[in-house]
Amino acid sequence: MPHPAPPLIGRAHDCAALCTLLSDPAARLVTLTGPGGVGKTRLALQLAQDLRDIFADGVFFIDLAPVSDASFVPVAIARALGLEAGTAPLDTLTRALAEQPSLLLPDHFEQVVAAAPIVAELLSAAPYLRILATSRTPLRLRCEQEYAVEPLALPPEQGAHAVETYAAVALFVRRAQAIQPQFALTGENQALVAAICRRLDGLPLAIELAAARTRLLPLPALLRRLDQRLAVLNDGPRDLPARQQTLRATLE
Repeated sequence: MPHPAPPLIGRAHDCAALCTLLSDPAARLVTLTGPGGVGKTRLALQLAQDLRDIFADGVFFIDLAPVSDASFVPVAIARALGLEAGTAPLDTLTRALAEQPSLLLPDHFEQVVAAAPIVAELLSAAPYLRILATSRTPLRLRCEQEYAVEPLALPPEQGAHAVETYAAVALFVRRAQAIQPQFALTGENQALVAAICRRLDGLPLAIELAAARTRLLPLPALLRRLDQRLAVLNDGPRDLPARQQTLRATLE
């Protein structure tokens, strides 16, 4: 598994629902779907932490973002499990997983959606295996249960109270404080923060990138730039994949 991520904001309901779902032996394949930047990977990583005790033989994260050929998916999974893929990687996997109550987390499955039959074959050969996939599109397998990941909750344009309790605003504030510890939500700026979050449709990645720009831009100027173009969202952390460092890269 990757290193622990920052605390998850605004997903308590999703975590509870998905933990219940994945605790059901009948839920063999669950796919988190949604647009780029909505937080599918981050939610999957949190679920992996929450479910470690259920899957005694391990929880394994498989990053499929660099994989473009569906035939290489068994190799990527074998490597994540620490196995030598050999000349027949699918056979290697089915033998290794046959009796293990394991959870696989293939991330960015939309890259290799043609490999969906491989998932079906693994599930058929390994009765204790569960798979939690993330993908912008469903895998379209008969055993699949799709769970749509929605954007974060937003305050309404009119009559919003306790703006800081909305997940989108809370995320913006937390990320802005990581850049500027003195940043605080006040009666003077809360309407601007709420408007920025609404402009970004509650997408976590977009909100994090916008919050990073508060180092250089006052909130009114940031909102004006967002109204003009989204290219201003280009200041993501360098230790994230390139596709998550700018909003344009995510869209592409």
